[in-house]
Amino acid sequence: MKRSDRCENANDLAECSIIISARRHDSGPTIRFAMDNELEPYQINRSALIVTAKQPFVDWLHTVDATSKDIRLSDINREPTVYLVPPFETQDEFMEWLEDYCDMIFAEALGGWWTDEESWPPDRGITLFQEWFECHLHSMVFDLDDEPL
Repeated sequence: MKRSDRCENANDLAECSIIISARRHDSGPTIRFAMDNELEPYQINRSALIVTAKQPFVDWLHTVDATSKDIRLSDINREPTVYLVPPFETQDEFMEWLEDYCDMIFAEALGGWWTDEESWPPDRGITLFQEWFECHLHSMVFDLDDEPL
């Protein structure tokens, strides 16, 4: 991602407050931050978990809410939910954590679209969760704000 081209002629300083360029090398990603202010970005001790719905979620929504027939998967995933989660050393460690928290994430996703819990799937374990949702785990999370979390 390179915003510096857009910022060279920009009139709005807010648009140019951060210039980020990232490129992949054999040694891994390189990220350069150029700031117009004094704030220094710092990596926080959390990972970001982005959860997006799969088609079975949309199919369920269409069965419980007749007014949702025009809602598509792309509509539901337009702005996915992001969770700050602990950093994980291995995929197995993440999967153990996900098994413990999938019901909570599942319930949050269902409740965002349909609040009648009687219509929710009764077994919201890891197997159904993985059929209905896709998870993207990102280990590098930077805080670019000076306000505490």
